Amino acid sequence: MEPDRPSPYASDPIISFRAVKKAFGPKVIYEDCTLDIYPGETITIIGGSGTGKSVTLKMLIGLLKADEGSISAFGTEVTTLGESGLLPIRKRVAMLFQGAALFDSLTVAQNIKYPLREHHWGDEKRLDERVAEVLDMVGLPGSQKLKPSELSGGMRKRVGLARAIAVEPDVILYDEPTTGLDPINVRRINGLILSLQKRLGVTSIVVTHDMDACFTFTDRIALLHNRRFSFVGTKDEAHHCDNRYLQEFIAGGRGTLDEDVE
Repeated sequence: MEPDRPSPYASDPIISFRAVKKAFGPKVIYEDCTLDIYPGETITIIGGSGTGKSVTLKMLIGLLKADEGSISAFGTEVTTLGESGLLPIRKRVAMLFQGAALFDSLTVAQNIKYPLREHHWGDEKRLDERVAEVLDMVGLPGSQKLKPSELSGGMRKRVGLARAIAVEPDVILYDEPTTGLDPINVRRINGLILSLQKRLGVTSIVVTHDMDACFTFTDRIALLHNRRFSFVGTKDEAHHCDNRYLQEFIAGGRGTLDEDVE
């Protein structure tokens, strides 16, 4: 771990999952999802396709409801909140969706302004200033007037990331941030995740199956296997643990994968 990165154990968890259960009909995703996430760390959730990695993120911000168990964020129990109660949580937790989830009919600037207006960021001048700031952070200055259809896949991801950081969240969720990108854009997005973590000091939760990316920017790894997190630890601990499935995953082995539910 880099010396200028905060220790993930320096304070109490900012987010906690405790004995969470989740199923879609007969398909059981979690029997015991238990995980602590600490302020300022980058934790990467890995696991086979269909094991429920993205479900973890969606339960945290209330897009999916846990069947049982506890999910807390910033000292607030998330599982009992309705839509209005979730708004303060969603203001502090931003998500970069797998497909960037941009509004095709809006320009880049309008896409980024959308959450800013939702959170009453300021007048139009302040919104324009903030849009320019975050586009510069992700390496897309001057792209305000473009439509999503005019952007490459990598550019769309970067605009989605600009929108995510625009409201200055405490936590950023990344759902398969490099899926479908060419190697150049994979390196660019991975570099952005690392640089933004350093620059903004946010807590980052990354869902990915890309182990090269994982070892580039993560502080800890959480392996989702057999409907629970069967390993949680640092990169060094991951390399030296005796979890056979984790070692196969790191080496490129896929194990026995479930059908896709993400």
